[in-house]
Amino acid sequence: MSSEALQAVVTALEIGVFEQGPDGGFTSVGPPPVWMAAFSKNPSFPFLGSFLPQAREFWSEPRVDRLTWGPCAEVDAAGQPFYFTVSALSLPDRRVLVFELDRHAEPMRALLQKARDQALGRSAPSGSTLDDTHD
Repeated sequence: MSSEALQAVVTALEIGVFEQGPDGGFTSVGPPPVWMAAFSKNPSFPFLGSFLPQAREFWSEPRVDRLTWGPCAEVDAAGQPFYFTVSALSLPDRRVLVFELDRHAEPMRALLQKARDQALGRSAPSGSTLDDTHD
């Protein structure tokens, strides 16, 4: 696949693909998607915290495989949260990070929060103790 075709695929999928160079820094394989604008300017990705050391260890073993982390949360320019996952891909002679927007994380987070709130409301109604709660 040509470089132009790969860039077109990356753009169409709205993913960020970054390859690690010999100096340890990352270079974008194609234009980063709009949703990555807030944090794709620093190619050392300091916000990945403990994932980068895990990825480096993962890359030290010669294999074709994927290590995924997330969902991760960020805030866009309008102050709205969004979620994404990051995958370290170990390919022959390549170390790649792939950032994918997680469109299902926010609805799932909201659903889990509602379930937690309801469970807490049932298990300890106002003015009662856990001992006298009945379902």
